[in-house]
Amino acid sequence: MKNQNSPEIITIDDQNFGSHVEHWTLLTENPGSDVPQWLGKALDAPVMPMGLCTQECDMDGDTWLIQGPNKAAVQLSQVIAVENNKPQAVKTAFPCFESPYQVKATIDRIISCKSNTQAVLRLNLGANNIIYAFDSLYSVNHAHYEKDQPYVVNLNAWAYELEAVAEHEHLVVDDPASIKHHRALNDILAANNGVAPDNLQEQIDAWQPQCEEDKEPVTVDFSKMVAYLYGETMGQEDEAWFQGNIVGKTTMQFMGQDYTLYDVTLIHDEGQPATLIRIATRNDQYRDFQIGQYIRGNLWIQANIYRKAA
Repeated sequence: MKNQNSPEIITIDDQNFGSHVEHWTLLTENPGSDVPQWLGKALDAPVMPMGLCTQECDMDGDTWLIQGPNKAAVQLSQVIAVENNKPQAVKTAFPCFESPYQVKATIDRIISCKSNTQAVLRLNLGANNIIYAFDSLYSVNHAHYEKDQPYVVNLNAWAYELEAVAEHEHLVVDDPASIKHHRALNDILAANNGVAPDNLQEQIDAWQPQCEEDKEPVTVDFSKMVAYLYGETMGQEDEAWFQGNIVGKTTMQFMGQDYTLYDVTLIHDEGQPATLIRIATRNDQYRDFQIGQYIRGNLWIQANIYRKAA
C-alpha cells in the first residue's frame, strides 16, 4: 500500500547511484575475491534488522535485508530479492557499522532508484543544517517514512582520504562580492547570537558596507573551521567533504584488519551543540591523528534509523 504521507521522493536510474565497488575497496584491495567470501560468512551468522518495523508483517515481502556476521564490528548488508518467500538474487550489498552519535532530523527528501533497493536521504536537522546520507536500512524502512516526522538518526561514515589541517592555515579574500558576503554573514550572525535567521540569504543580499574598512580584503583562518559539503551529483550527495576536529579515537577489528575510528565534528554552529559523526579508516597513513587535531577529507556518509524521535 502506498504511503500517502511520505516525504518527497525522487527516483533516478540505478547507475546514477554509482557502484558500491569503490566502497568495498575501503575494506580490501581485492574486493572481487574477498567480498563474495565475506558475504557467504555473513549468511552463516545472519541478522535481519527491522528498522522502523515493529513486526514482520510490516516489512516488504519482496525484499529481505540480511546483515552479518552477527556481532561483528562491520556488518555486511545484502538486499535480496524474494519471491514466494524464497530468496532469488542479491540486488545490492554494502558494508556498514554502528555509531553512537545520533541526531534528531526530519526527512525532507528521499532520492531512490528505479529498483527501489537503495536511497539517499536529505536530513533536515533544523537551524538551516542539512545532511545527506546513504540509508543503510532503506529496504525495510522505505514504506514507513513520514513527512515532517522527526527521527533519531545514527550517523557514521567511511573515509576515502584524510589529512591534517595545518596550523594557522588562512586565505586572503579580495574579491569585492566575496568580501561583502563574508562581512555580511559575520554581522548578521553576530546580531542573531550566532544563529542563522530563516531569511539569511535575503539579509546578506540587503547588507551594505558602513565604512571603507568594510570593503577591505578579509583574512580568513581556516585552521579551526568546521565545514561540511555534500556531493553535487544527484544520488551521490552522500559522498561528502568535511573539515572538523577530532573529539574521540578508538579502534575496531574486522576480518583480521585493524580500523581506526575517529569521532569528529561535522557541523558546529556558534552557540549550538556540535553534530558529531564516527568515521572509519583502515589506511595506515591515517592512524596517527590525535584528539583535538583538525582534519579534513572525503567521506561516504551512512544513516541508520530505528525509531521516531520523542
